[in-house]
Amino acid sequence: MLKHIFLIIVLIFCYLLWEQRPVRYGPGIVAESKPDVAMIDFPNPIETDNFIITPKFEVSGTVRVIARNRYWFEDMSHISPLDLLFSWNRMSDEELLKRMLVKIDDRSYHVQMTKPPYQRGNIHEHLMMAHTIPASENIQEKLLSIRRGQLVTFSGYIVDIEDRVGTEWISPVRDQHPANRSSQWIWIEGLSLAEDVKIGSE
Repeated sequence: MLKHIFLIIVLIFCYLLWEQRPVRYGPGIVAESKPDVAMIDFPNPIETDNFIITPKFEVSGTVRVIARNRYWFEDMSHISPLDLLFSWNRMSDEELLKRMLVKIDDRSYHVQMTKPPYQRGNIHEHLMMAHTIPASENIQEKLLSIRRGQLVTFSGYIVDIEDRVGTEWISPVRDQHPANRSSQWIWIEGLSLAEDVKIGSE
């Protein structure tokens, strides 16, 4: 009996590893432009049982996800269970990415170069850290299925969050541009994954 339980656990673990295997497209830029950000003149707050979510900017784009981290027991995990690191331009090129180690930990991201990049420039100009807030169960299912390296198209809002006792979580955006290395709380209303638009992977 214990052997069967152990085998089932191993099979589930292997399946999860297979489902989360990185998506690869080969050399070249696959997401050309940074997300579009537009200020909202008259925001309508979104209220949940515990939070007031205030949209500040509309945001949309096609980006590559180069790191992800799922939260289970972190303070905000019930409203934002997944962090994604969006990339575009040179940071969506596999030739550059394979020279780097990129990871997310404790709501922040870290980039370590294993070799000098083949292009110069500030890599952080082509990155956006997203604390994703799914607008529906369907969006949450899609978010949680995203694999590292995958190309995604999304739309929603950059938001500020306040709980019922006045604690705030602020998205640092100025002049319609997120600051380099900043983290944004993003309410995701629309999401399509690479497979949905017939872009290949391995």
